[in-house]
Amino acid sequence: MKLSLLILMFACPLVALAKSEPAPLDAQAPLVYVNQNLGFNVEGYKYKQSEYPCDIDKVLVSNLVDESHENGIRLEPVNTADKIRNGTIPVLAIDIEQLVLGDEKRQFGTRQNSNLPKVQVTVALVKGKDMVTAKHTCAIMTLNEFTPSTNVTDMGSTGTTVCSATRKCLNDLSKDVVDWMSPQVK
Repeated sequence: MKLSLLILMFACPLVALAKSEPAPLDAQAPLVYVNQNLGFNVEGYKYKQSEYPCDIDKVLVSNLVDESHENGIRLEPVNTADKIRNGTIPVLAIDIEQLVLGDEKRQFGTRQNSNLPKVQVTVALVKGKDMVTAKHTCAIMTLNEFTPSTNVTDMGSTGTTVCSATRKCLNDLSKDVVDWMSPQVK
């Protein structure tokens, strides 16, 4: 009896802390379109969407939709020109400026002194004829997360893969983008 009470005493707070499903958005929540066809804004590269490593395009759009929903914004992914060029509903457009997954062979975008893995995007909020842009960056991993190695993509025995670390980075990046966008659409 005491054991079961002890278990309940510790289990109940954990259940309360579990993330609940967000409440459905009402029709009055701001509506914003997000362009699913992420651009790759680097001169000289012919980069097809299906070639994005770690599905960064799909993961980022999905994270943005989830994060927007939690912030009371109806973010709807679109990939048709008629919805993107609608002129009344704001559109969140994203260009991947830099994707660094490690060494010289896995770096896309402008060259930098640091080859730490990161994702850098330029986002634009297009409302009618007005457009506001901002750059957002997230680190895929930091120096203290790497094992001593000459290859920054060698994550040793951490159980972390480049793609799982990239997904965590994209989650942080989506929060940053939604925090930037939110006051502009509400």
